[in-house]
Formats: sequence, C-alpha cells, structure tokens
Amino acid sequence: MFLPNWLTAYDGILHAEGIPLTQIAGDFGTPCYLYSTARIRENLKHFREAFAGIPVELHYAVKANPLGAILRLLAREGLGAEVVSGGELLRAMWAGFPPEKIVFTGVGKAVWELELALEKGIRVVVESLEELRTVEGMARERGRYAPVALRLNPGLSPETHPHLATAREGTKFGLDPPGAERALESIRRSETLRLVGLHLHLGSQILDPEPYAAAWEYLLGMYRGAREAGLSPEFLDLGGGFGIPYAPEERRFPLGELAEVIRERIPEGVTVMFEPGRSLVGDAGILLTRVLYIKEVHGKRYVVVDAGMNDLLRPALYGARHRIVPVVKRPGPEREADIVGPICENADVLVREAVVPPLEPGDILAVLDVGAYGSSMSSQYNSRPRPAEVLLHWGKAYLVRERETIKDLIRGEIIPEFLR
Repeated sequence: MFLPNWLTAYDGILHAEGIPLTQIAGDFGTPCYLYSTARIRENLKHFREAFAGIPVELHYAVKANPLGAILRLLAREGLGAEVVSGGELLRAMWAGFPPEKIVFTGVGKAVWELELALEKGIRVVVESLEELRTVEGMARERGRYAPVALRLNPGLSPETHPHLATAREGTKFGLDPPGAERALESIRRSETLRLVGLHLHLGSQILDPEPYAAAWEYLLGMYRGAREAGLSPEFLDLGGGFGIPYAPEERRFPLGELAEVIRERIPEGVTVMFEPGRSLVGDAGILLTRVLYIKEVHGKRYVVVDAGMNDLLRPALYGARHRIVPVVKRPGPEREADIVGPICENADVLVREAVVPPLEPGDILAVLDVGAYGSSMSSQYNSRPRPAEVLLHWGKAYLVRERETIKDLIRGEIIPEFLR
C-alpha cells in the first residue's frame, strides 16, 4: 500500500518520522491523533511553488483543524486565517494570526461575532443582504468604516459529495447574482461600508480544476461590474476545497493547472486569495486505534477497535473512505472485514470491506489522511472523552492536546437544587 512519505516501515513496524508507532501508542494511548510538521510544511511549499510570481495570499481554513499547535505553526509560516465563527476568530488570534491577515466567512454570524470582528478590524465576508445591513448599522453606530467582501453563489456544481458543494443552487451559502447586484448597489450608496473583496467557495474535496476556472471567470465578471459601479475590490478570493487523494487511483489537485488559468488574467493591483485547509493538513495526520475484538455476525467479519465515529465522523457523515494499515503486519493471508468502532450506531464504521492481514486483539492500526476534518469534527457522543493529539517535529513527539478525562465530560454541568 502507498504510504505518505512521512510514514515508513522498518523491521516490520510502521514508523512516523523515525519513531515507531508502537512507541507513540504506548506513550500516549489510543485512540490518538498524530500529525507531521514536516508534511504540513511540504504541502505549503508545494502550494507556494505552484503560484510563484502571482500576487497570492493564503488563508488557512481553521475549520479543517483548529488545533492550537497547528495554527501557531502556520501563523509563523506567514499564512493568514479564514474563520467561520467567533470561536475560530479567537483561536486564530490566540495562535498568532494578526487581525489584518484574518477573513471572517460564515453564513450565520451572531451579533457579538460581528462586533468582535469590527472591533479588531477583521475583513468580514458578507453572505446576505440582511447581514450587510447589520454590519452597516454597527459601523454607523461606531463612526467607522467596515471592510466587507461579498460571498457569491453563482450556481456552479463541482463533482464532489452533495454535502460538500457550497456554490450550487439549493445551498444556503452566499449571494445569488441578483442578490449580489443589490449588495453592490447598497455598498456604493453606503457611507460606512468599504468593499475590499469578492469571495467564492465552490466546496470541498474537489479534484478537477475546471470548476475553479469557471469560478474565476465569474469572479472577473463581478469584479468588472463592481469597478463600473465605482467600487474597488482589492482581492478576489477563490476559497479552498482542493482535494487530496484518499485512494491510490485519485490524483492530487493540480494546483499548477489552476495557477496558469489565473496567471493569464489578473486585474492590475488585485490580490488573489485562497483558503486551503485539507490540502495543507489532510495527509499530515493519522489516527492510531487499537483492536479490541474480532467477531463474525451472520457470516460477516468485524474488527472492533477503540476509535469510533465520535473520533472520526467523516466515514459516517460523508461515506468517506480512509486507508487503514496495521502498525505491525502479521504474516498470513489477507481477509476482508469491516473496521468498526464501539459506538451504538450502525453508521459507526471506520472502513467498510477493508482487506487486512491477520489481526489480534491489542494490535494497533493507523487510519491515514485524517489531518483535516478528523479531530475538528470529533465529539463526546456515548460519553466518550476525545483523544489525545500529538505533533511530530524533527523526530520528537510532542503532546499538544491532552486526552479528555471523565471529569471533562461533566464539566459545566449543574445539578439543580431540587435534585440534590
């Protein structure tokens, strides 16, 4: 099986950056998320090389993985941040992203979140006319300008899971063409709103550059319309969504092809912005889990492990398929089995119909490519504490998030007086 370059096998044991995964599982327990700083930096280098010579700003999509250590790493690498909530905004600033390098997207920003953004000078990506009026009123009350961008929904449908397509008809995101025209006119007339950009996000896990080319044409058309209205957008934001290969037959998103499309037609003085998340951290993470039991039910074989859909939701939510490999491979013929977790749901399957070598209780498995939308979507369902998280750097393993405890499960709960 093809492995990420930061995972290698020595003497029959899978290693991460030279450290045996058996050692990491022993030191930090299972389930356990593990990330490679080297791989994150390599992915970032790939992105920067593809767009060399183009005025580009990268804003990391915090929702992909909001772990503080990863945010701090990317902030120090000079990236900006794209946030979708007040919590993500506070995380990003705590990790070291300067306010001027943060953009605030999201379809349902609360009043307190908008107040925080205005106070810090964050660029707000507006998704509705009502939100635009709210921001304008807040800015007027404070006697200041509000830097806003418009999120556009042109009705494009890229090839991806329906839950991941966010710029097609029938989705809640952004402004359709008539709404965008009204928003531009409102900004033109406003004394407090300042249009700083136009934004478009197609969705997630997209592997074909063609929809981005169509989105770029749409952004250019809207840019011309804004200029004709006397407005001067400073950036055009194509969002993120660049896919990674979860299976051997899939290819990595061809950033170079997209770069050539954009390079040919950039308005003078305009910056192109991207919001990569998965493409930076997706293949830089694995989930270590331990085999608990092996059973057969109605002739079907199941390998029950200690990680479940509360730890990794993607397979249950999207039908996503992750590769899974044993940390120590036992000799013998491979067999098909479903790798399932301990959660009381039929959907609690990490990998369906996996072909695996002989396994025994206590064996450790590595679920690959979980650096994005793994830990960030985890929960305490079934009252299961969330796992520890570990960061690898120059051959050393650092605990960057403690495993939750039973006390964490009831933290904040209060028994009312009449039940005491």
